[in-house]
Amino acid sequence: MMFPILSVGVANSVFFGTYGNVMRLIQIQRDDNQTNKNIDVRFCSDAENLHNYWHMDVFLSGCIAGLPYAFINTPIEVIKTLLQARNVKKQDNREIPKTDDPLKTTSAFKLTGELYKVNGIRSLFRGGTLLFIRDVPSMGIYMLSYEHLCSVLTKLWYSETKNESMPMHVQIVSGGVAGVLSWILVLPFDVIKSKIITDSLTQPLYKGAWDCAKKTYIKGGAKSFLRGFRLLCIRAFPVNGIAFATYETIISSCNKRSDQLNQLKNTTVESKWI
Repeated sequence: MMFPILSVGVANSVFFGTYGNVMRLIQIQRDDNQTNKNIDVRFCSDAENLHNYWHMDVFLSGCIAGLPYAFINTPIEVIKTLLQARNVKKQDNREIPKTDDPLKTTSAFKLTGELYKVNGIRSLFRGGTLLFIRDVPSMGIYMLSYEHLCSVLTKLWYSETKNESMPMHVQIVSGGVAGVLSWILVLPFDVIKSKIITDSLTQPLYKGAWDCAKKTYIKGGAKSFLRGFRLLCIRAFPVNGIAFATYETIISSCNKRSDQLNQLKNTTVESKWI
């Protein structure tokens, strides 16, 4: 657990930071240069006269933010998946031939070094293409579904929409549903990705992603691409609900702090410390 704890936060901070900045840049181009009234709009329910391309912009910003996220997340996924697979093999008391699995370490940092020795930096980006295919569109769906669900639930549960931050229970429900939805649509790619990453480095069973998909289908049919669906939903809802609620809380605190500093600048004499 230590490796994901130390690394996932970095990947998510890059994603949310990139998303917010890309969305802001797009809105600057969309808005009237004189008013810029929609630059700081977070949800479509916050403004009465949003342009017609708002939801497309949210999706596009999420996809663009998914690019650096996938780049950072690929080595994390490779290390995490290999460590999980090795733990399963160890618990099952399976004897793994040295030629099939030369990397027996259970330390994330030692495993990183061993992978680098086998095939250089490429070993850490094994299955990277599938991760980009998985993460880029899913992140667009992720942000679009969250943004729209927040607005729909706020209008449904409250008679008047507010320009303040969304209620926390709305954020948790919307984030949870958005997480489940984004994962369901890309689950087949995640199944293939896991098979490619855990395949033997010296005697690979699969020639590539397409070969892996064909052999998986022949062996178990279409249901093989949905393995882990229930556990995924059980995990995705609370994880993403809490993630969005935490993100919104921190953003709200930062905005309040920024407003306080701006007020301080306007009410005090000019100083080199401000």
